[in-house]
Amino acid sequence: MPIALRLLRPCLLVALLVAAGSARAQDARTGPEWWGNVNLVSYHFGDEDEFLAPGESFNQENWGGGVEVQWKPRHAVSAGYYRNSVDEDSLYALYHYTPLQLGRYVRVGGMVGAVTGYPGYNDGGIAPAGGLVAKIEGDRVGVNVIYLPKIRDITPNTVALQFKVRFGR
Repeated sequence: MPIALRLLRPCLLVALLVAAGSARAQDARTGPEWWGNVNLVSYHFGDEDEFLAPGESFNQENWGGGVEVQWKPRHAVSAGYYRNSVDEDSLYALYHYTPLQLGRYVRVGGMVGAVTGYPGYNDGGIAPAGGLVAKIEGDRVGVNVIYLPKIRDITPNTVALQFKVRFGR
C-alpha cells in the first residue's frame, strides 16, 4: 500500500474524531457556522522546472467552490472542488484547527486532510494534504489565506486564496 494511503487513514480518523468532539461540546444556542468558499488564485515560490516538464508553468487561477463548517471558536471542516495548479480537477476534504486569535477578525492555525488530482502525488489519487491557514472573517464575508509547504520533487511552497460568504447570518 502506498505511503500516502497509509498516512491518509489516520489523518482522516483524527480529523473526524476532533470534529465530532467539537460538535458535541459546542453551545447548542450558537450552532455551526456554514460558509460557501470560492477558490481563487495561488502563487508558487521556486523554479517551475524543478516540478514541471520543460516549457510548462503552474496554473495560478484555481477556480472552484466548496463549503466550510465551523464550530466556534477554533474548529472547522471543509470540502470542495477546484482546478489545481497542474490543470487537473481536484477534490479536497480538510479539518482546520485555528487556535491563535489575532485581534477581532483573524484566526491562524493549520489544516490536515486529503486531496486528489495531482498526477505526481500518489498518481492523482487520494493523497494526504496539510498546511497553514489564516482566516480573516467579518460578519458575512471573509478570506482564507492558505500556505502549503514544499514537498520535495512534488510541489513548491505555495500560497492560495479563498473568498468566502457566511450562510444564514
